[in-house]
Amino acid sequence: MATDRTRGLWLTLAIGLLVATVATPALAHPGGADADDDIPVAPPTYKGNEVQVQEHLGNKVPLDASFTTSDGKRVTLGEVLQGDIPTILTFNYSDCPMLCSLQLNGLSKVMPELTQKVDKLQGFYLGGHFKIVTIDLEPKEPLDKLARMKAKYIDRLPAWQHDQAAAGWTFLKGDEATIRRVADAVGFGYTYLPDRAEWAHPAALIFLATSGAVTRYVYGIDFDVAMMRESLMLAGKAESATAVGFMNRCYHYDPEANSHARAGVLALRIGAAGFVVLLAATLGLMHFLRKQR
Repeated sequence: MATDRTRGLWLTLAIGLLVATVATPALAHPGGADADDDIPVAPPTYKGNEVQVQEHLGNKVPLDASFTTSDGKRVTLGEVLQGDIPTILTFNYSDCPMLCSLQLNGLSKVMPELTQKVDKLQGFYLGGHFKIVTIDLEPKEPLDKLARMKAKYIDRLPAWQHDQAAAGWTFLKGDEATIRRVADAVGFGYTYLPDRAEWAHPAALIFLATSGAVTRYVYGIDFDVAMMRESLMLAGKAESATAVGFMNRCYHYDPEANSHARAGVLALRIGAAGFVVLLAATLGLMHFLRKQR
């Protein structure tokens, strides 16, 4: 009888070990193995949900907003936009994990195509027919890092465009209040995610007339040449146009970052391990007492 009881307890111990090593990891992902393949939906309280673009066609950027260029020159936004050619405004930062690179790569890719003549119309040249202004979302970014970011995208253009493009593409660094002031004027929403040390933001090209007024929003990371030509021509004439493309947003949502899921799984594992230890101790005590008898 004692032997049968011991065998039963050892069987219980084996089941406890199985629970500790197999069941608890499954509880961490209730959906099973396929749950990791699902894209988690951020809850309504997640800060990244604030990342949107509220289109303000006709609004003017604050021309008195003061920035520092990537080469250390102090300028106002009005001084950068000054002239008779339109501007494409973007918001990016060098440590962006994905979207900034994709957006600026797409912009660099389409610019050589813009220089080609179409239907006897002359091409559009960066620095000659339009400007680009990129405002750094990270106010603490060192100027040398911003300069390397500019050089990276200028180098993606054909060599014969480098000098003119470098003059026509301005990267600006400002303090948090100034960046926010310009972003609010054009309806560009973004927010800082301290848990990941990242800026959550959308990808948008914002076309500005020579006066600094918004004429069009172009979303996405891949830009059609004909659409870009049209947007530049409309901006040159200060005519507003309907937005184009699909808005992408850059942020990483970790469903476990601010939840009790990990703590719950840990508690389950500790409980299972405690059960195994207690059962093993009971078996050991019974074996000792039986030997004594």
